[in-house]
Amino acid sequence: MARPKPTQLKLVTGNPGNRPLNTKEPAPPTGIPRMPSHLTPAGKAAWKKLCKILGDMGVLTLADGLALERLCDVYAEILDLQKEIKKNGRTYESLRPMDDIPTPNHDEGTSGPVAMEQYLIKPNPAVAMLADADRRFKAYLVEFGLTPAARSKIQISSGDGKKKENPIDSYFG
Repeated sequence: MARPKPTQLKLVTGNPGNRPLNTKEPAPPTGIPRMPSHLTPAGKAAWKKLCKILGDMGVLTLADGLALERLCDVYAEILDLQKEIKKNGRTYESLRPMDDIPTPNHDEGTSGPVAMEQYLIKPNPAVAMLADADRRFKAYLVEFGLTPAARSKIQISSGDGKKKENPIDSYFG
């Protein structure tokens, strides 16, 4: 089942199904939420930058604080993982013990087990963690309309709560 689209989003992206709009949907006040004190320095820098961008776009409300916090946390996580991968590489080497293989012991004329090892190149776990963080980051960016595709679905209002008039609408209703 598809996730319901908020009424405000239907207003700015259109309502192709022409379903009735929810006239009683809560409308949180616009504004910049208070920055959480526990954000990392990278998270705080992201918070300030994103609040400026989202505020200028006119899409930030006081109710968006928790989602914005997660976006900043994920961004800081991405930066940490990128540093880890740069420091330790995308892969690492490992030796894995193999089952003991009986071979002749030439010194004493008897046979006995000889330990063998298999050389492996394994992916750094931070690579998979970075890919996961990137997916979560993109999802939050889309929620805030911060990707080109997401922005293409948003229409800016005139600031007084009314949608800007398109002169062509007067001809085509």
